[in-house]
Amino acid sequence: MRFSNFRDLHDVYPKIREKKLFRSEAPFDFQKEDWDELYNLGVRTIIDFRSDSEREEDNYVCDPRFTRHNWCCLMPETGINDFYFPRLVTKQSSTEEIIGLSSFIVNGYKVIPFSNTAYQNMFSLMETTDDGILFHCGGGKDRTGIFAALVLSLFGCDKQTIFDDYLKSNESVKNHLMPKLLQSDYPQPVKDTLMYVCSVHTELLESSFEAILQKYDSLEEYFDSEYKLNRDLLFKKYVI
Repeated sequence: MRFSNFRDLHDVYPKIREKKLFRSEAPFDFQKEDWDELYNLGVRTIIDFRSDSEREEDNYVCDPRFTRHNWCCLMPETGINDFYFPRLVTKQSSTEEIIGLSSFIVNGYKVIPFSNTAYQNMFSLMETTDDGILFHCGGGKDRTGIFAALVLSLFGCDKQTIFDDYLKSNESVKNHLMPKLLQSDYPQPVKDTLMYVCSVHTELLESSFEAILQKYDSLEEYFDSEYKLNRDLLFKKYVI
């Protein structure tokens, strides 16, 4: 399969049922055999967390055997419209400019967990379908990473495992972004800064949980208030 950042959440946390929840990058350049493999894993629904502008710029054709929902999890009202800032970087960009261009990602981690219609839709879908679900954004690391962390937290996964899974996305950054940067004609400071801001970092995900616990007394209160979860149903369907 052509995914570079793909995993079954069961493999992350074995108490989650196998072939139910999958996280990944966007399935760009998929061929029939890739869609076949995904189908054989039990996936029937694909959730794209990217914005309309991101899809217009870099889209894919979904195999007709799958239902695809385009549920943008960004909030234009907060100034966060998409995460595709690298396209704004040039070889003349300074380190300070690149960090400035990417600063909305830092803010995004603090606001994305709240009043997020895409995440609300995703939890509702989990309650209503018995089929496997694949959720993704662009690289499958930030928006996808936050949602995966929330799901793992909901089902009782320990913090160390949650953060280890989150940081695993840096393997994809290294294996797929790094070769492109090495082949580019960007100056080395630009390459180094891009590599840093395109990676995931513990403090980013920490900021999401800190924001949640500043607003709510507990994660349980957060999940109940933000998503109106049928907790018994979800645990019965997804937890072994």
